[in-house]
Amino acid sequence: MQTMKVFVVLVAVFATEQASAAVNTNTLARALHNKLSSLLKPELVFPPVPPGGNFKVLPKPVTPKLDFLLVLDSSGSITAKHFEAAKDACEILVDYIHGQSPFGMYGSRAGLIEYSTQSKTHVEFSFGDYNTVSSIKSRINQVNFDNGGATATGPALQLAKTELDVKGRPGNVGVVWVITDGKSNSGVNPKIPADILRANGVTVCVVGVGSSVNAVELNQIGDSGCVYRADSFAQLKTAARMAYNLSQPRLSSGFFNNLSFKRV
Repeated sequence: MQTMKVFVVLVAVFATEQASAAVNTNTLARALHNKLSSLLKPELVFPPVPPGGNFKVLPKPVTPKLDFLLVLDSSGSITAKHFEAAKDACEILVDYIHGQSPFGMYGSRAGLIEYSTQSKTHVEFSFGDYNTVSSIKSRINQVNFDNGGATATGPALQLAKTELDVKGRPGNVGVVWVITDGKSNSGVNPKIPADILRANGVTVCVVGVGSSVNAVELNQIGDSGCVYRADSFAQLKTAARMAYNLSQPRLSSGFFNNLSFKRV
């Protein structure tokens, strides 16, 4: 029986009592790139040996396939404008993943949970509903702002766990990426489902966005070494784009100097 590794990436946007220092966009982009690239790092896998085969089999690098589950806060305090920026950032993350581990029926997959109050927390689309990167991004863009009256992060994480337990594909790496605008104020304490996820082999990462964040809650939810900060949604979107650019192949600075041309 295969064990499915589940990674939870929690992006949190808090407006509470603690002040924060300015965040360097390049540093944030590099941190996001390092984390995503580590999740997508190829692993050496031995291919199956045919029956009766009497020859040496060498391992080959295989890029992990992801079950990527977005969890978007849609409470009124986030505002429609910031909700659109959050969706833009998520679409860039989808592009990043697709560039390393393409989305498809038998490849990486994506889903989305939208939440605010407990009663409005729901699955917008699930794994396998959309199997191309363009259809996934288009569906993210179509998600409407709920303008709910609470921030039920704990129940949203519980639903994310259920979604992965029921529909996660064995062998795929589960990734949950939550974007929220503030300290949870409805339902179970998010630390509880986060701890349950960790006990099940989950890695939880947090990005707090805003000028004043609840650092205590961030560190309770996120794993050590997986707590990030951004000053604004605009900066998060920019950093996500920069992280994507870092993932793209680049020619060395002296590449063209080593080329020679012949007249024909």
